[in-house]
Amino acid sequence: MSKLANLQQAIIGRLTAVDPTVPAPVAANGSISWITERIGDLGTAIAKKVGSLGIIGIVMTPGGGKKYSDNPGDPVQFRCNVEIQIQENVVINSGASGTQVASLDLVEFVMQRLHGFSPQGHRADRILLDATPFILVSDHPILTYNVRFVAPINIGK
Repeated sequence: MSKLANLQQAIIGRLTAVDPTVPAPVAANGSISWITERIGDLGTAIAKKVGSLGIIGIVMTPGGGKKYSDNPGDPVQFRCNVEIQIQENVVINSGASGTQVASLDLVEFVMQRLHGFSPQGHRADRILLDATPFILVSDHPILTYNVRFVAPINIGK
């Protein structure tokens, strides 16, 4: 698996781990799903979860950011842009069959759980909040927020 895909999986592992210092919101019904595009038909998976429980978290495909070096002999290193998208159908989510965990509660949870997290367990690869920690992508028909981070990536050597 690529380092970018490993980063996505490490983020999902952190979001789904039990951590009493940053407890996950408790869903009234079902559980909050955290997925990536590796699930296959991403659109259908999102539509099913948002249509049944009212909310889902998507760890988006990481994007390239600022390079650390242009020297040909150096390993490929850059600041990787990472976004976690929260999509909520407010009517379903706040209803009797929904999780009743609001999207802004998940935004705060993601920021707290991931800021400073190190997939490899050392300071050099810590995931940090972006200068703009989250943005409202859409408020209709599905309430959508992107929580934004940067993570250093070293590909190759």
